[in-house]
Amino acid sequence: MNKFLDNLLDTSRLFSILYENLPEEIRTAELYNEIILYIEKYSQYNGLTSEVLNSSYSSFIAAYNKHFKAFCKTGKYPFEEEKPGKVSFNRIEYDVALLLSVLFTKHRYRIMELLNQQQFAERALYIGIGPGLEISLTKTKHIEKHAYDLTVNDFLLKEFSDVIIQKSLYTGQNENYFDVIYLIEILEHLKDPYELLKICYKSLKTGGRIALTTAVDIPQFDHLYNFRDDDEQFINELKTMGFEVTYNEVIPHNYLTLPIKSSNRFYVIQKAVI
Repeated sequence: MNKFLDNLLDTSRLFSILYENLPEEIRTAELYNEIILYIEKYSQYNGLTSEVLNSSYSSFIAAYNKHFKAFCKTGKYPFEEEKPGKVSFNRIEYDVALLLSVLFTKHRYRIMELLNQQQFAERALYIGIGPGLEISLTKTKHIEKHAYDLTVNDFLLKEFSDVIIQKSLYTGQNENYFDVIYLIEILEHLKDPYELLKICYKSLKTGGRIALTTAVDIPQFDHLYNFRDDDEQFINELKTMGFEVTYNEVIPHNYLTLPIKSSNRFYVIQKAVI
């Protein structure tokens, strides 16, 4: 086992429990080891010890659980509450939560597994890059790479020197340009996800594709939109815009203590040839 992972498991009983609940085929997978090495590099660059990683992740999970329990009682998402509880994490704290959840939850690992299976495309656009794991897993599949996010850790600028990274919103500067766009765990953070999808449609070449995820019944504090379990409406909206759905997979969440059927969907959609 990797020494970095050993230290994490020794630091926290929670990490040990989550790790032990992962299927053996995940824990022994080459991709899993690749993810560990990336998290280790990110942590070393930012001076994050196992104790700091544990503290950041525990704080995030505490806020996460609080809103889930409230949702179970009221049926309301945080953005629907009149006085939602205020939660704030800095870029590194949020990155830690994202990275470690890939390491210790099946659903987020599955998202990265599907990303890792994406095909070659010359020009790629990443919107909302977080800690950069999505870029790390797909960078060799693309020649020209662009990325947008409002805040970017300096580690990404060093690690991905061949990626054109901009600290801003993507507003469709390049029309009919990209072969693939990545929208991974982004749409639920927008009040109107369809507006971004329309912008992305214009940015894609004909036949270009988008790899994206949606969130169903995930009342996270920074989610502003919830997709329905029945995705018929979503698919109809995509067709109206001019997209075809070429791949669609439900990724259920398996919580140990929370009585809620949350899930993500992973889609690959293609700009239709007219």
